[in-house]
Amino acid sequence: MIKLLTYLFIISLMSCAQQNANVQASSQATLFERIGGIPVLTVVVSETIDSAAQHPKLERTFKGIKLATLKESVVNQLCVLSGGDCKYEGETMKNSHADLKITTAEFELFVQAMRDSLNRHVATREKNELLKLLAPMKRDIVHQNN
Repeated sequence: MIKLLTYLFIISLMSCAQQNANVQASSQATLFERIGGIPVLTVVVSETIDSAAQHPKLERTFKGIKLATLKESVVNQLCVLSGGDCKYEGETMKNSHADLKITTAEFELFVQAMRDSLNRHVATREKNELLKLLAPMKRDIVHQNN
């Protein structure tokens, strides 16, 4: 009986230790890893850009742009921003959007397209963390005279 109780006690301790290790591992995972890495970012970016490029109020900002190249660049940017091991070699947000004269309304429509895709593919906590990281870009994207 004592052996059985000792055995159950040891199993219980091991189970607690494993749960603690799992909690620590998940808290140490980067946002990039928790989002689902490149596969999930690729889907989110592709859906977002496709939706935005087809939106009547946004399509002008995508005229003449190679969407596949843009998608790849944005995936790399989000990868870096979220703690992934990627390289973003694109322009700054300010430089890449300077001539587009994007309005606040257009920016909000794009963000909504991204939010819709994130809602389909990413957990709420991670979605909010990513959007929080992206929010400061608004000042570099939106044209100041609108």
